[in-house]
Amino acid sequence: MNRGWTFRPAIWAVAGTLIGVAITCWLGSWQLRRGHAREALDAQYRHAGQIAPVALDSAAVAPANAEAFAAKAEGIYENRQLLLDNQVHEQVPGYEVLTPMRLNSGGMVLINRGWVPQNPDRRVLPPAEPPQGPQQVLGLWRALPQPALRLKTSNCKATGWPRVVEYPTAEDLACIYPDIKVAPGMLLLAPGAEHGFVREWTQADVRFPPSRHYAYAAQWFAFGATLLFLFFKLNLKRRT
Repeated sequence: MNRGWTFRPAIWAVAGTLIGVAITCWLGSWQLRRGHAREALDAQYRHAGQIAPVALDSAAVAPANAEAFAAKAEGIYENRQLLLDNQVHEQVPGYEVLTPMRLNSGGMVLINRGWVPQNPDRRVLPPAEPPQGPQQVLGLWRALPQPALRLKTSNCKATGWPRVVEYPTAEDLACIYPDIKVAPGMLLLAPGAEHGFVREWTQADVRFPPSRHYAYAAQWFAFGATLLFLFFKLNLKRRT
């Protein structure tokens, strides 16, 4: 009697396994790319202070291959502020205050003045009035931050100031400030500068260091390996 092994998986099992493994491998590779990009961005943050600050204008063109660099801006703050929602500091929910500055050279840039705590009643927004008169500020210029998962939001439909937003894009800024060109990024106000709040700009995003992306990648690859293991375990059978 032949007591060998048989392997005859159903078509649906083959298709489901291939799709599942492909998805987990893609997600793992995506997290690896995010980790490498985060390492490169953190390195740019660490070395940003070693170069002379770039004067920002409405274009705010970054040096080649630089997503973060030392910069300065001169102009007047406007009261049309944005509050970046869902920002946590030491496990306390809050906002990052994004204050637009109308530049002397033309155009406008967002100045991230730091984190403020959220009121228990979300209808009560924190007081964060900008200083009046001409200002000169220094800090780190960076691209607009992006969440790990972008939900469908309507940043342009909100009314009143300050306005609570969820990770605005360049298109959102053009909609929110239709009367003036806004540079596609933000200036992180230097930690020692006046008229700011809680600022921790030592890393691109302390909540998602490269190690966390690599851990997520390992998890996704492990899920893929588990799918393959179960596929063969359930379909490879000994003849009786």
